[in-house]
Amino acid sequence: MVRVNRVRRIIRKVDPWTVLKVSFVFNFIISLTIVLGFSILWVLLVNAGVPQGLEEIARRLALLDDNASLVGNVETLFSSVLFFATVYLLTQTAIATLGAFFYNLISDLVGGIEVIVLEESYNETGSKPSSDNARNENTETAAMPVAKTLGRFKRQKNRNDDFMVPEMPRPDVPRDIEEETLTETLKSYPENDTEQ
Repeated sequence: MVRVNRVRRIIRKVDPWTVLKVSFVFNFIISLTIVLGFSILWVLLVNAGVPQGLEEIARRLALLDDNASLVGNVETLFSSVLFFATVYLLTQTAIATLGAFFYNLISDLVGGIEVIVLEESYNETGSKPSSDNARNENTETAAMPVAKTLGRFKRQKNRNDDFMVPEMPRPDVPRDIEEETLTETLKSYPENDTEQ
């Protein structure tokens, strides 16, 4: 059976070093996506002839001279995209790290952010073990399984010793003074012992 408890947690400190590492990797992936995405988009547009078509339309409208190019040098375009991605990476990482530092200062004054967390706990009849049982299973030594097995055999032997099967009734003894039969004895004996 699952029991759910509502627990309040307070976030008091955020480590700026871990925020720096995580935000740097996250923003690096975004910057790399921007550069690669622009490169793939540019290759697709050039293969489709879009920049050349735009230059031709601009020349017809007399917005562009015959010798001029609308796009210009492609290297400067890619270098500006790379510069933008690098600036984005550095500024976003710095903002996230400074945000963590300022959060730590503010949380010292006001106490931090409260978060309500739902914790699930399982009864012993449930399918999942509780965290205490899992922790105890992890701390077993090499002799513990042997001791548990010996204890199980001992309990089983005690149960077998407690249950004595009565002798079968003798045919020469009259039925009215006969001891209780085996089926009556089994009915009166507890069916299952819950201890395993």
